[in-house]
Amino acid sequence: PGVNSGQIIIGGARPNTGKTSSHAYLCAGPGGFAHQGAKIMVLANEEMPNRVSARYLTAACGMKIGEIVKDRQKAEALFSPIKDNLHITDATGWDLDRFERAVKAYSPDIVIADMADKFLPEGKFIAQHEQLKATYIRFRLLAKQYKCAIFAMSQLSAEAEGKVFVDMSMLEGSRTGKASEADVLFCITKTPMVEGQEEESPERHWIIVKNKLTGKHGKVVTLFDPL
Repeated sequence: PGVNSGQIIIGGARPNTGKTSSHAYLCAGPGGFAHQGAKIMVLANEEMPNRVSARYLTAACGMKIGEIVKDRQKAEALFSPIKDNLHITDATGWDLDRFERAVKAYSPDIVIADMADKFLPEGKFIAQHEQLKATYIRFRLLAKQYKCAIFAMSQLSAEAEGKVFVDMSMLEGSRTGKASEADVLFCITKTPMVEGQEEESPERHWIIVKNKLTGKHGKVVTLFDPL
C-alpha cells in the first residue's frame, strides 16, 4: 500500500552518504511524493535550508545548479507542478514541542525530520538512549495524531563505517528504542573505496532491515547521478 498516515519511517546512514539527496529524490524526484500530490514539510536542523532546497530543486528539475541559474525559466516550469507541495524550513535548535506546533500549523502529509535525533523532548533522562527512545515514541504519537507519515533521518554509528551490510544495532545512540517504533527502517550505505581508486563510487545500497508494511527485506542498489 506504500506509505500512509500514522507511520514512521526511519533512515540511517554514515555522514556524507547521501541522506539529504535521498529524501529529496523520494519527495521531489520524478514520480515522487510531491508529484503524487502529497503535501511535504522538511524540517532541516543539520544543513542550511538553502542547501537542502538546492537538493530538492535539482531533484525536481534534473538539472545542475549552474544550469538552473542559466535557464531559470526552464527550471521554474519543471519545478512549478510541485512547488506548492513543498515547505522547507530551518529547524535548528527546535525541541519536540516546536516540532509539533509546526506539524499542527502546516498539516502535512509527509514530514521529513533531518536530523531526527536533534528534536529532543524536555525533561531529565538517565541516559541518551532513553532520551532518544522518548523522541521516537513521540514521533509515533504525532504521526497518528496529525495523520501524517514521518521520515526520521538519523546517523549510523562508527561501527557501520566502510560496511555495505549493516543492521539496526548500528543506529547511533540507540539500543532498540528507535527500531521498535519504526514501520520501516532502512540504512543507506556506500560501496567502500579500494586502494588505487581515485573517485568515490556512485553506488548506494538501501538495506531494508525492518518492514512492517510489506514484509520485504534485503538490499536495493541505486546510483547517484552526479548533477
